[in-house]
Amino acid sequence: MPPPAREALTHRGEALRAVTLPLGGIGTGSVALAGDGGLRQWQIVNNVNHDAHVPNSFFAIWAGTGVDGRYGAVVLQSDALYDDENFQAAPSISDHLVPEGSRRLLAELPGVDGVEVTAQYPIVDVAYRSQTIPVEVGLEAFSPFIPLNSKDSGLPAVAFNFTVTNPLQRAVQVSLLGSQQNLVGWNGKTYIDGNSNPGYGRNVNSLAHLHGLAALDMANTRLGVDHPANGRLALAVFRQPGDEISAMTQWESPRQVWDYFSDRYGRLPDQGSGGASPGGQTWNGAVAVHFALAAGASRTVTFVLAWYFPNRYVTWDQRNVGILDRKSLFWLGNQYNNWFDSALSVVEYVRDNYPRLVAQTRLYRDRFFDSTLPWQLLDSVAGPISTIRSPTCIWNEDGRFHGFEGCHGASTFHGELEGCCPMDCTHVWNYEMAVAKLFPDLEQGMRRTDLIDQISPWGSIPHRTALPLYLPRPWEVFIGGPRNPAMDGELGTVLKTYREVRHGADRAWFDEMWPQLKKLMQHIMDDYDTEGDGVIRGEQPNTYDISIHGANTFIGSLYLAALRAAEEMALLQGEGDLAQRYHARFETGWKNYDELCWNGEYFIQVVDLEQHTEQEFGTGCHMDQLLGQWWAHAVGLGHVLPKEHVQTAVQNIFNFNRRQSFLKDDQKPRIYMDERDKGLYICTWPHGGRPDVPTQYSDEVWSGLEYPVAGLLLFEDKVEPAMTMLADVRARHDGTRRSPWNEVECGDHYVRPMASWTLLEAAAGYRYDAGHGSMALAPRINADDFRSFFITAAGWGTYSQNGDARLSLDYGSLSLNELSLRSSSTRATIHVGELPIAADAEQIDGTLRLRFGQPLRLSAGETLAVTFG
Repeated sequence: MPPPAREALTHRGEALRAVTLPLGGIGTGSVALAGDGGLRQWQIVNNVNHDAHVPNSFFAIWAGTGVDGRYGAVVLQSDALYDDENFQAAPSISDHLVPEGSRRLLAELPGVDGVEVTAQYPIVDVAYRSQTIPVEVGLEAFSPFIPLNSKDSGLPAVAFNFTVTNPLQRAVQVSLLGSQQNLVGWNGKTYIDGNSNPGYGRNVNSLAHLHGLAALDMANTRLGVDHPANGRLALAVFRQPGDEISAMTQWESPRQVWDYFSDRYGRLPDQGSGGASPGGQTWNGAVAVHFALAAGASRTVTFVLAWYFPNRYVTWDQRNVGILDRKSLFWLGNQYNNWFDSALSVVEYVRDNYPRLVAQTRLYRDRFFDSTLPWQLLDSVAGPISTIRSPTCIWNEDGRFHGFEGCHGASTFHGELEGCCPMDCTHVWNYEMAVAKLFPDLEQGMRRTDLIDQISPWGSIPHRTALPLYLPRPWEVFIGGPRNPAMDGELGTVLKTYREVRHGADRAWFDEMWPQLKKLMQHIMDDYDTEGDGVIRGEQPNTYDISIHGANTFIGSLYLAALRAAEEMALLQGEGDLAQRYHARFETGWKNYDELCWNGEYFIQVVDLEQHTEQEFGTGCHMDQLLGQWWAHAVGLGHVLPKEHVQTAVQNIFNFNRRQSFLKDDQKPRIYMDERDKGLYICTWPHGGRPDVPTQYSDEVWSGLEYPVAGLLLFEDKVEPAMTMLADVRARHDGTRRSPWNEVECGDHYVRPMASWTLLEAAAGYRYDAGHGSMALAPRINADDFRSFFITAAGWGTYSQNGDARLSLDYGSLSLNELSLRSSSTRATIHVGELPIAADAEQIDGTLRLRFGQPLRLSAGETLAVTFG
């Protein structure tokens, strides 16, 4: 990444206070690395608890020079920001809260003087500062993250690479220690007081010496095999020839282990396996590696934290989908159960594949951030991706991927410590784009849930899913938020299916979904568009947890885009008559919505406010008025409303809804902003006419809506207001008061902000259609010197344009029949390496379209070079 951008993603001082980056695999749960350099938010035991903490779990370093007797030891954690009476937290946020266990640890043991965190998701780098030790130490922490490889991105493990550098002119001795509490038996919700918790008792720790590593293996012998809290935990260190391993498999107080580790030898007493812990108590364990480091030399030591908690059950309330039974344990399991049988087997997999896992994770990080796009845009895309690997998302043993809306936390005032608003909420997941592009196999599974499991005999789709999938479907019950099936979610299901087809879903999958999709479209056209004029006027349940009525382009633009998507899919299926029917309804609807809703500045809602007195927005300027247009651009459908009206309306959303600061009293019903924040209200009434009880949440600010509006601005070539919006969001999430990796709405790690993926594609002018084998790139930002990440159905890499163009594939494979690039040239010379590539060139309004005589195939490591002229 260019140095200025990397500097912008480096957190120091106050910008460390709310830093919490979740580490863990897809559907495995996570633990966060915080701005103090330590771990918090432990959510790896199938739990949701944003404030959960496991004490006595830390890393430390000892270093000594030997000849002059100088040595020292510190915990790799800093308390520099633990106390500040003047700190004012952001509303509805808890990422700044310091766990009591961290305070106790650093009150008893010495920490480092300070830390500096540079985070480019999925990798976080920490630089530690300490005057106590004669060496320099840094950390690289990550869980493997490899787009298009969901298995290796779904490992229940975190790697910690500690690099120690000796700046002296003489050799030093170094020991690195990893300490971990045996948490097996803890339910992830109750408070752990030191080593005490009601779930503890008969915890056992042992030290395993395996090929190339030593590992603490932690279990609980009291729990039955199917007990929800049963599982295994492991903390391993990779060893090299000449390393000395020492361990304490059970200790009770930090001072007990520190008295050994911090003495002049920097070693542990090699305590063997002990007995089981007493009832209500557990053991802590520690393992250390000792080595010599020559003058001026550096050495990297890898620790791996791995977990295996196979017994995921439904622990959340499902009354909103008609399941009243709270006593039965409904089994779900975890996908990683299919790959591993213990935490040690996870460690061994990581060890055996580590060079590839670390190389490909770094490669993705490097290719994504080595870009000429503004850092605010890159960070807006990268930050919400972490939600995929937060407790918001689960990946069950049957292979299905599911998601809550978010996780209960400081922003929620209802429910228990579980995921918020279960499950697979179609109207919230309507905005998510990141999973679909990075892990299309998981997204296709979600469409299977929608169209095979959830769809009713008459074609409607309930917006929440009951789990397990063998339970009755909520076809004839009132569902929570809103009561009836969300219409925006149903329309979005059509668009999401078309997105999956364009992104490479195979023909068998498409053929299975198509009959169900036609049933859904028949239901929409017959039961919602009752006048057959392309306009939906009746009750329209939606993502604001209420229903609106009358003609409006929030639901209407989604309907128009769904008609166009259904038309394209019908053509792919060879059903031309049906495609024509969809198109005819679209043409009618396009004209009618524009005539009914366009007020000269933006699109309004046409509704009888005497009949529908509450939850309407009427003449308001609503952020979602062009949601379907954003979708249409994202899937290559073009404009679904008149272009000039779209461009005026999206500019006015920015003009009318943006505020330079917020008062808490003006936000209803939830407060997310304060006077230090900039952003956009969901709905405003620039010319008056606000209803007494407007559409719910109108006075709130959601980044999950700001991203689609910013994306639409980019699609419409309005770069300046788009970047202003992104700068607002990143300033709010700069680490001082909010974490860059936790964008809240109804819960932490909320799904809706994953809409930000389209920012990358809009900025690059990127379009890809796997079925046609076509790709187009027309950069909108820094077009004369452009470089950005791209991803297709089977590969990813970098596109660069500086006079000429280069498409470099770094992972997987790519097959193209056609490539369109922004250029005024009428011809081009094309090579892959030294091999010339034949292509027909056609100039179309500033775009050079290259058609290859036969499919062009690239493999990882190959570059397609295009020289214009």
